[in-house]
Amino acid sequence: MLNMRAVKSAMILVAGLLMAGTVAAKEMKIAYVDVQAVAAKIPQSAAMQETIKNEFAQRIEAVGKLEKDIGFNIEKLRRDGPTMSEKQQEELKATVSSQRQQYEQLARPLDEEIRTRQAEERNKVLALIKAAIDVVAEREKFDMVLNSGAAVYAKPEFDISEAVVAQVSKAK
Repeated sequence: MLNMRAVKSAMILVAGLLMAGTVAAKEMKIAYVDVQAVAAKIPQSAAMQETIKNEFAQRIEAVGKLEKDIGFNIEKLRRDGPTMSEKQQEELKATVSSQRQQYEQLARPLDEEIRTRQAEERNKVLALIKAAIDVVAEREKFDMVLNSGAAVYAKPEFDISEAVVAQVSKAK
């Protein structure tokens, strides 16, 4: 009997806390922002992609040429192999094998370097977006700003993504 009273008391306490939390949440001014959409719209993201593309252009071109050469030689071996001498086939196979090794030595490190540079640049862009969110939230007197993915439902009038895009676009 005493245990049942304790459970009822605990339930009433939890219900009271939930109601109090709901009242407090209604008094807060909350907004949301779609960070991914903001990142896609701002000029700094396009500049970041262009910077990375230019930085690695020669190496990407070299790897692409090597890919084409490997493909050409494999196709040549498949197409002309039956009419080639055994020595020619072995030489072409050795060339393809050498090209594949060279490709592995170039492509993997290049891919890792590009990913590292993209992460560095993405962090810079995200820092700009965060600073813009802070400015917009302060200006509009929001108590909390959520990422749009965190909100199960939100009215469109609480979306400050466009204001954040405008704020970031002003930054250099």
